[in-house]
Amino acid sequence: MDLLQKEDASLDEAARLIRLDPILVAKTIKLANSPIYRPSRPIVSLDEALMRIGLQVVVRMALGLTLITEKLPDAPDFDLNRFWSASLLRAIAMQALAKEIGNWPAGEIFIFGLLSEIGSLMMVCTAPEKSIIFNNKGLSFAEQKILEKNEFGFSRHDLTAALMRQWRLPETMVMAIENCSSGTDFELEHASNSAPDRLQTLIRILGAGRSITEWAMSPASDRSLEVLQENIQSWWMNTPHFVTMIHHILAEWRDIAEIFELPHSPPGLENLESIRNTLMRLREDHQDIRNKPLLLVDDQAGDRALLQRTLEPAGYQTLQASTADEAFTIIYKNSPRIILLDWVMPEIDGLDLCRRLRREFGPRLYIIILTAHYDQSYAVEALQAGANDYLSKTISRSVLLAKLAVAQQIVEFISSLESNCEKLIHQNNSLQSMAMKDALTGLANRRGADEFLKQHWSNALRSQSILSCIMIDIDYFKQINDQHGHDQGDLVLEAMGKLLLETSRVGDLTARVGGEEFMIVCLQCQLTDAAALAERIRRKAMSLSDKLPPITISAGVAELTEDITDSETLMRAADQALLEAKRNGRNQVICAPKATGSAA
Repeated sequence: MDLLQKEDASLDEAARLIRLDPILVAKTIKLANSPIYRPSRPIVSLDEALMRIGLQVVVRMALGLTLITEKLPDAPDFDLNRFWSASLLRAIAMQALAKEIGNWPAGEIFIFGLLSEIGSLMMVCTAPEKSIIFNNKGLSFAEQKILEKNEFGFSRHDLTAALMRQWRLPETMVMAIENCSSGTDFELEHASNSAPDRLQTLIRILGAGRSITEWAMSPASDRSLEVLQENIQSWWMNTPHFVTMIHHILAEWRDIAEIFELPHSPPGLENLESIRNTLMRLREDHQDIRNKPLLLVDDQAGDRALLQRTLEPAGYQTLQASTADEAFTIIYKNSPRIILLDWVMPEIDGLDLCRRLRREFGPRLYIIILTAHYDQSYAVEALQAGANDYLSKTISRSVLLAKLAVAQQIVEFISSLESNCEKLIHQNNSLQSMAMKDALTGLANRRGADEFLKQHWSNALRSQSILSCIMIDIDYFKQINDQHGHDQGDLVLEAMGKLLLETSRVGDLTARVGGEEFMIVCLQCQLTDAAALAERIRRKAMSLSDKLPPITISAGVAELTEDITDSETLMRAADQALLEAKRNGRNQVICAPKATGSAA
């Protein structure tokens, strides 16, 4: 912290302090070798790492590592691991966007993204009993800010800006935190290096990073491809930029997460992978596969020009790359399906690049290896590396065009298979979602609840984490159906489902498990907090809607204890507590005794 305050701090002084902590030394060297900086050769010493990263970024990274390893006060409504996972996702996304623009150092943007919501963590540390205000779903940016100011006198972004100013982050970053809001249009191509434009660019990068992270971590029911495509436009991005950004997140997450001791998979991993592949295919659907350009990958400009002169008169468009990094960038932005790849390349040879392309894109690329070698053993080696075909230089024009015609037919066939497969996957996902959801309320059904518990139960037992279950029943629901009709009864159930979704915490499961019976599974939530949640629901249910019959609810709450060995026992304990609430006159919340895991 003292180094952050010193304007004349030196790298030698930083190195001397960092060497006092061997873990920080290791993490600094790992960061210098991470995808954020992409060194041309491995960095093995602290001095080299400091020269590569820069003093201020190292010191701020050390600050971030210190904050990540700090123990949080007892705040059951605040998921610390989720907070830092979201922060890292936002940091990598913002870094990837900054790379597309090119006028912000990757390391600075990464640390800025990592710390851009730090105010909320500090507020939770100061007042853990108020942590629930950061779990409000459905609030707009402005509404959340008003809520925070009412509770604390300032918002989390006010505090974040103040802390960043104290930690001597660039004033442009502080101003971006102070001024960031969502929904402002901005064109990526219009970014420049003037101070006002740099601030506006940074504000848009921050806003897009926040939105992308919120979208990726939102419940599956809140996500759709249509909404995503609309958001891409509102985040001043085009589809290639977005696809490239997701590629960066997926490719870089594991190495960077290891440095910060976070999970090895990013939040929403499957969703991010699926959307990346879907968007690439959608982009291809709008382009005739036959009109797609070929990619020529060769470090020799003369050889590329010779191929271009051969191909373009035959009606082929060409793109060119001289390195592996250029090739990957072009593939993600332009989606060529046929690659002509030279065997001899700088830094990475053609065979290794072929293997990387095959691992990344599978069979969707048609790769032809070009080489000056004439021996058939080289052809075998190329095919074993994943190439589809092999051509020896000097290349016969007629042979090359014949091979490309075959390649075109195979690519079209694979594209057709991909399209059909994507439709089947979409239909299967829809069926799975329908099988796990209650059609009337949109909540999980009993099967969905069982799957959720199956996923989280073993982890809760292994890590001895807290887990509670709430069983809820609408009192005298049969009378509502009898007196007001089943249509009104269905409206009551729908309204109750909406109330549970709005009141429960992020990450909790809400389910309809019977006619008028509901369940909430609360992760990292002790009995008293789950009971408080059930009580809030009970009070709100009494004024559900002026247009619906009045209702009350009864609830039973149970917590995972040492003597509860399976999820059925936990649900049975909550159910017994619910029966006790009914026997005691209804419209109340009863907790199962901790000692036995069942109601008395």
